Amino acid sequence: MKTLFLIPFYNHPEKIKALCEALARYDLPILIVDDGSNEVSKKALENLSEFGVEILTRAQNGGKGAALKDGFRHALQNGYTHAFQIDADFQHDISLVAEFLELSKRYPNDLIMADPIYGEDAPKSRFYGRKITNFWVKINTLNFDIKDAMCGFRIYPLKELESATLQSSSNRMEFDMEILVNAIRSGVEIKWIALKVSYEAGGVSHFKMLKDNALISLMHARYFFTLVPFLFGKVFKGQKYAWWQKGERSNEFFLRVSLFLTRNLPIFLIKPIVIIVVCFYYLFSKVERENIREFLLNVEKFSGKKPTTSVFSNFYDFGIAICDKFRIWQNGVLESELELSKFNSIKDEFEASKRGRIVLTSHLGNVEICKALSLRSPNFRMIILVYSKGSENFYKILEQISKGQIKLISVEKLDAAAMMQLKEAVEDGVNIGIMGDRTPLNGDKFIRLSFLGKEAKFNYGPYLLAGILGVKMSALWCIKKGDKFDIELSDIADEIKLSRDRKASVLPYVQSYVRQLEARACKTPSQWFNFFDFWR
Repeated sequence: MKTLFLIPFYNHPEKIKALCEALARYDLPILIVDDGSNEVSKKALENLSEFGVEILTRAQNGGKGAALKDGFRHALQNGYTHAFQIDADFQHDISLVAEFLELSKRYPNDLIMADPIYGEDAPKSRFYGRKITNFWVKINTLNFDIKDAMCGFRIYPLKELESATLQSSSNRMEFDMEILVNAIRSGVEIKWIALKVSYEAGGVSHFKMLKDNALISLMHARYFFTLVPFLFGKVFKGQKYAWWQKGERSNEFFLRVSLFLTRNLPIFLIKPIVIIVVCFYYLFSKVERENIREFLLNVEKFSGKKPTTSVFSNFYDFGIAICDKFRIWQNGVLESELELSKFNSIKDEFEASKRGRIVLTSHLGNVEICKALSLRSPNFRMIILVYSKGSENFYKILEQISKGQIKLISVEKLDAAAMMQLKEAVEDGVNIGIMGDRTPLNGDKFIRLSFLGKEAKFNYGPYLLAGILGVKMSALWCIKKGDKFDIELSDIADEIKLSRDRKASVLPYVQSYVRQLEARACKTPSQWFNFFDFWR
């Protein structure tokens, strides 16, 4: 890791020497990009070599963004991996440089950003202008963890940002925001450190209120109108890959859009917006359309009845289900939306159980209703085993809003120690939830069974887990009928006894789950949300 300080400089002669002197103690090279400054400012740059300063001179003023781009190129050409941008006005708390460098060392592929703390000296116009800019950056990235998009105190991982830099066409003040948008869109993670920012009375600022605000507004508008094409490009890029290689892009896409909708809009406004989003998703998702079409054809052949719903219905219901998912996780589902007799019966059964059980779920309906169970039953606790490979962002977002009430554990991390923890958990009454209809990964233990008249693979790992832990196994179903959630808990086995031939010993229980899934899929085919090639 090789880092330099990068200072874009334009007519800031007053404090440049003091800034370089303060930075020199960190024993890193300092690159100043002189963006066509006047003679007085050029004079101030003389005799800075004692602080390890190199001057890169631009013949004409091109703007802050142009200066930074030149600095990036120079740094890469000279073998640097990171550029620590610090604005020349010396407004930032330099004492935190070491903390920024340490965080960058720990996360070398991430963009390290300042979360500015402003005092009473901050101009109100700048303060509120930043709030507006931060709002639009959140919209254009669908990232709601943005602290500040404008602060010029940040460490850039240069290689990771090459694509984002090329996509950033702006050359003036708006570059700070544009490269952040493109960095997030290209998958670069952000780390934040709180930083004090001071404003001196009569301080020099080259921010032109009208011109730069106009350019920033145009930049926000341009990225807003590219938001949908960008997201669909991310969702459907690499369609030839298996699901664990391409990740749950469709889920992540709907997750981010739905998170924004459910946080900011009343329910009656959400549905028409979902229809618009679903239409785009439907038009650009050829592979997913074909997979759902095959599913509906198999339902028709197996049941002897043509489904009354269309392929589009599955897409639309999926969009609504994602919105419901967030309402559930944000405690927004009303008691009137639950089939209370069934719900209370299930709640009572869980509360009466001293030990936990394995709870199988599926891609049919909306199993996040178990969150509602946890809210209305203090004794209902659950660990959800998830297959996070390729879906890290999906589960990261989900964990952000779950607030730890239901714990998520990756099955890829199920070592001996984790198994002991699960054993202790079920003895303490904690339930373990896991998808029963997930398409197996390479290397998974699976059984080939007929599903809707065609052979499909079903993972029998959950059944082995139930046998090893010695716990009951049930299936939890949640189908939305109109405006109500219809919840059912069905038995799979009171106990699974494993013989020497483990595959044979769990076969009847896998068959029981598959038959239940089959029957329910035929009843409500539009709520089948497994968009992968289930029979591959």
